[in-house]
Formats: sequence, structure tokens, C-alpha cells
Amino acid sequence: MFRLRTLTTLTAALGIALSACSSDGNSHPAAPVSKKEEQQDTTAVARTVIPVDYSMGRAMNKRLGKGINLGNSWDSPGRNDEDVWHNPIYTTDFPFIKNAGFNSVRIPVRWQSYSDYETHTVDQERLEGVKEHVKLALEQGLAVIVNFHHYVQLNDAGSNYASDPAAYEAEKVHFLAMWAQVASEFNAPEFPDSMVVLEILNEPTIPNAELVDQLMNDAYQVIRAAAPGKTIMFESYHAAKFADLNILHLPADGNIIYSGHYYEPYNYSHQGHSYACNGDAAYANTAASDLLNYARQAKALYPDINGKDAIPLNMGEFGISGGTEYANRNNCKSDNDPLPSAKMKAYWAKATILAAEENGMSWNYWGFVGVGGFEAAYRDLSKKVYWYEGFPAAFGF
Repeated sequence: MFRLRTLTTLTAALGIALSACSSDGNSHPAAPVSKKEEQQDTTAVARTVIPVDYSMGRAMNKRLGKGINLGNSWDSPGRNDEDVWHNPIYTTDFPFIKNAGFNSVRIPVRWQSYSDYETHTVDQERLEGVKEHVKLALEQGLAVIVNFHHYVQLNDAGSNYASDPAAYEAEKVHFLAMWAQVASEFNAPEFPDSMVVLEILNEPTIPNAELVDQLMNDAYQVIRAAAPGKTIMFESYHAAKFADLNILHLPADGNIIYSGHYYEPYNYSHQGHSYACNGDAAYANTAASDLLNYARQAKALYPDINGKDAIPLNMGEFGISGGTEYANRNNCKSDNDPLPSAKMKAYWAKATILAAEENGMSWNYWGFVGVGGFEAAYRDLSKKVYWYEGFPAAFGF
């Protein structure tokens, strides 16, 4: 059983000072920040480019390959994956996903929900439930990404850091302590290093590059100490923008992956969520040039010692809301306003996947079922799953 004393000893050894810190609804991907907001924190990053042998990370990234997100389940604020958002993960989902042709699943988890702020431990029911689903995925030969998702308290505290730094530091202590526990749990033999990836934090929205950089590196140290052989996945700020790799100072560790999320253009992907509803008239796809630029930046900042590769890249979320009766229509002026069609949603996904794979990226589509209109499939009343038009062909199956 994990104890806080274990974490205190661990973090003290790493030089992380614990003593310095004494109603959301159904989820959808974060809307983008404005160009003006992006320009408010353009931190000049001094760095020495040091080639690293990323062969271990590349091998894991190849295993991740083609993946899908099991969202709006364990990332809900409820005690279990059936609570609050009513989108449970079923045992039958894993063979269905495997048989479709996928290599991996990403399981977003809101670990802080029902966690104990005195002992800094996660909820035991949630922990056991997530572990059971990871085991079911592994039984099907699916690699698994487990992350910290929707950590609203940490992001909010970081956003208010200037006025209340103590609140952020306290929340950060809780975050690191929970990661020490979670990483230790997934360091067990039943969760092989070759099949499980630990992703530090989904979509950081803390508007401070230095805070995000330090947070990622402190969490990395805690995870690496608890799970020495696991692949660790990083994201950057502005809600996991690929282009913001340049604000991070990543460790010279060959067993890491950098993950970005891609929903460009948002006036097509997020119709009804935070954008007007113009249907397929708003279609555009610039993934070919965008992802090529991200890959070039990765090679410039984090080259491999072999002279041709770079830090492995994962497209951890991408998708379009539309083509489903479950799509969010909050920003539609009327019920008659169009949303993206299933056909064009799949067409966009296919083009984006092609661009990702041409640049050596693994990917995880957002999402499987019940994710506010972004889903590629749906579950009927008998719990049977069906693909929407254009899927799973869009995934290359």
C-alpha cells in the first residue's frame, strides 16, 4: 500500500520540496487560445541541442501506432466510469477495437476526483477500475496510454499563480504525490513496460511557459523514479499545442514521447461547442503542412543521435464534432443550422491521419463513443457498437 512517507522520501531525493507548499459537464476537447493570448507569453528559451538515442521511445511509438481514445468515462468527475457522464467502458469494447485494426487505446483519467488531499492518494475504486480496463486492453494486445486528464484544479491554480502562488504549489504537491502512487501501481509485472505509456498531463492550460516546463519536468522525475522502464509522454501548454514543444526543456531520456493535439481549423472541428454552426461549408484541412512543420521543429530541437530521426511524436487527440445525433449544438443559432457531416468528418480524419503517418507520428483519435459529437462510433440500446459513415475506413482499416 502506498504511503505519503514514501513520496516524501522519493521527492526529497529528487530535490522537489514538499515543505514549500503547505461543475463541469460532458467533456469535449479544449477550444484554442487566440493568437493574441499565444503572443502574451512568448518565452525566449535558451537551450543546447543535444542528440539523444530515442530508439526506445520510437519502438514504443510504433507499438502505439493507430489508436483511439476511450474518453468521457474515467475522465468524468464521478466515482466510477458509469457515474455522471453515463459513458462506461465495456469489456466487449476492447476486442471490438482490436478487431477493427487498432494498435492502442488512450484511457483519460481524472485521478484527482475523490482523491484524499491529506494522504495525497487516489480513490481506490477508481484505481482498481482503471487497472482492470488496462488489463483488458493488454489481453487484446492493445498498448495503453494512461494519463491525468481534466485536472481543472491544477490548471486553475496555475492560471492564478501571480495572485496566489501557494495554492498552485499545494495543488502541485498533490499532483506529484498522486503520480508517484499511480506510476508505482503501473510498474507492476502485469503492466509491461513495452505496452503501457504514462502521459503526464492532458492539455495544460496554465498560461505560463516556465510553470508548465517545470511542472512537466518535476512530474517526469517522480514518474521515472517510480517506474524506471516506462515510456513517459509529455505535452505542452496552450492545451497541448504541437508548436509549443519549444517552451519545454525535455530530459535527455530516450524513452519519452512528445504528444500534441490537433483540431485545426477549430471553426470546422468545434462547431456547436465554441464556434458557429456552418456545416461542411467550413471544411478545411492543413494537416499536411502543419504536421510537417511540427516534425521539423522536433528534429531541430530534439534530434536523434542517428542523424535522421528525432524525439518520437504522438497526435494524442484529433477529430471533428458532427455527423452524429449526440453532437453539441450549444453555439448553433437554431436547430436547423448545419453541423459537419459524417462523410466529411471521416474525410478530414483520413487526411489528417495520412499527414501524421507520413511524419512518423502515432495517433489516437478522439474518440470512440459518447464524446459530445466527436465520436467515430455509437452504442445502441443493446450496447452493441456501430461505426458512423466513413469509419473505420478513415483510419486506414
